Amino acid sequence: MAVPVANKRNIALLGHGGSGKTTLAEALLNYVGVTSRMGSIEEGNTVSDYHPEELKRRYSIYSAVLPFNYKDLHYTVVDCPGYLDFIGEAISALSVVEGAIIVVNGVNGIEPQTRQSWKYAEQMNVARAIFISQLDKENSSYNRVIEQLRNAFGKSVVPFVIPVGEQSGLKAAVNVLNRKMYIRQGNAVAETDPPAEMADEIEAARTALVESIVELDDALMERYMLDESIGEEELLHTLLEGVKKGAICPVVGGSAKQNIGMGRLLDLIHHSLPDPSFHGSMTGQKPNGAEDTRPLSDSAPFSAQVFKLTLEGQLGEVFWMRVLSGNLKPGDTIYNPRSGEQEKVSNLLVMRGKTREDVANASAGDLVATVKLKGTRLGDTLCLKESAISYPTVHYPSPVSYEAVNVEDKNDLEKVISALNIYTHMDPTFKLHQDEETKEMVVYGMGPLHIDVAANFVKTKNNVVVHWKKPRIAYRETITSKAEAQGKFKKQTGGRGKFGDAHIRLEALERGSGFEFVDAVVGGVIPNRFIPAVEKGIVETMEAGPLSGSRVIDLRATVFFGSAHSVDSDELSFKMAGRMGFKLAFEKAGPILLEPVYNVTIYTPDHYMGEVMGDLNTRRGRVSGMEQSGDMRVLVAQVPLAELYQYINSLRSMTQGQGYYEMAFSHYEQVPSNVQSDIVKHYQATAKKDDDE
Repeated sequence: MAVPVANKRNIALLGHGGSGKTTLAEALLNYVGVTSRMGSIEEGNTVSDYHPEELKRRYSIYSAVLPFNYKDLHYTVVDCPGYLDFIGEAISALSVVEGAIIVVNGVNGIEPQTRQSWKYAEQMNVARAIFISQLDKENSSYNRVIEQLRNAFGKSVVPFVIPVGEQSGLKAAVNVLNRKMYIRQGNAVAETDPPAEMADEIEAARTALVESIVELDDALMERYMLDESIGEEELLHTLLEGVKKGAICPVVGGSAKQNIGMGRLLDLIHHSLPDPSFHGSMTGQKPNGAEDTRPLSDSAPFSAQVFKLTLEGQLGEVFWMRVLSGNLKPGDTIYNPRSGEQEKVSNLLVMRGKTREDVANASAGDLVATVKLKGTRLGDTLCLKESAISYPTVHYPSPVSYEAVNVEDKNDLEKVISALNIYTHMDPTFKLHQDEETKEMVVYGMGPLHIDVAANFVKTKNNVVVHWKKPRIAYRETITSKAEAQGKFKKQTGGRGKFGDAHIRLEALERGSGFEFVDAVVGGVIPNRFIPAVEKGIVETMEAGPLSGSRVIDLRATVFFGSAHSVDSDELSFKMAGRMGFKLAFEKAGPILLEPVYNVTIYTPDHYMGEVMGDLNTRRGRVSGMEQSGDMRVLVAQVPLAELYQYINSLRSMTQGQGYYEMAFSHYEQVPSNVQSDIVKHYQATAKKDDDE
């Protein structure tokens, strides 16, 4: 792949599900001659969507890496899933590209993933352009969508191309900078002059674009104001610099199915989106922790980062990496700073959907794959041991949907956990956690689709059907007042008996103080050697409190009196006495339940605000802040975890799929008395049922 860094373009296709990303990828591959005909999602023969799960569902679940060459440039387009449930794939792609094409449906306009795509591309400093798709469809409108985009993302959004004709009459595209029309004639695209009646529209669009460009450069602006001639090359150079800084976002419109606008989009990528040396260098750490900076060039020592991990039939695990610096060849030995292991590269692959090709070399800016890396994980840095460097890992959003694993046959549980663990290695936004308190295995994902795909992965891999159930909440129990009780354990069985007597005092501590144990026994009424057993009995009881079986926190337990028997007393007896005394004192000390409360940030269009606020009230949510972000309203609230189960489903339903939220643990606080009563009754009924069984 001996292509200079300056002649490479790595591009992510982003956008909402159904916006036309996969069809656009098909059209680009067909336009440059990689494929002889365009595949379709309906027929299940697209290059991007080839996994069985994608073919069954008819939408993208995994990102697809699509390399091709065109006009002396090497392009690598990464077609990303469009649903928020699979946002991790898009974020991984954004971590290894310099440019993003945000695809917006010409009929539906801005949708939830449009905003998310813009947000993450902006946060990750990826240059952005927009393609308005499906302009041949009924009710599509280029101008309406442009207006929506400018309202949402600002005046930096400017048309680079305008369509000729509307809806079923769409027939060509005009590059407003050179005032040329490009129309399909048979298998070729001809450059010609646009219709005379479009002259005013084209001139107005060109003026708007040129003014947006010259505003980026004071010298150009001065020349423009003096009516000096500014060449197209100068304008394109300044446009590129503006796109790099996020100061301008050019827009192209067309129809992928009709192959209108493909050439103009490729021209835009060529001239207005940066090459892999965009950021100049990457900063990482040396093995000793010192900061190290590595230039993104072929001449620097080899380094790469793994951004994608898949299972591909007979190939097994496939590791996709972005070469950040230097060169890599089959047979090279590379080093993983995280694992401390060296691994040999068996081969290098360029993969395009199901097809793959072995390559002899990869250099800075290339996205390539390899296999048989035993100790490597998603996000790992790969480098040479003698010039080791570790790059920062990518930050992914926290999951917002969660379910407990439930299998009909307990013997299948190990198979389920094994398959789910594999899935977590491939998808950084999917988590699997064994809750020590509830003893449940809980999965966390970005939405119901995400978790459903994981279930199907388990079924496909191990032929086991996994079901989900509502997870138990890990409550906390504590007290509100002081109380004392005697714990007396006495047992006589004919021989040596059991005897332990401990008086326990409980006192509430401030939230977050933890647990304190105090030995206040005087006179040796409890021999010193038995005091640790009393403490152990209390601590063990606190692991499963009397109210709900949850952990007890924030109290002081004092053993202040008791008695012992010279023969029958032992550690077990005083451990039991400690347990009994604690339980009795706890019941008298105003016991309460504490529940986990989460900080929740909700994004919703303005006109759904009332319904979202009303729903939050029913969930015992407290809104603490509200602000505007583009055309979206952002609500900041605190909501009990017990009220967030499947909330993503409700929010999407309320907002017609446009709302989304983020959540993070905040603190524990007291459960309302009526809610506590229900929880305690449910726990007691469940415990009784378990005892009966």
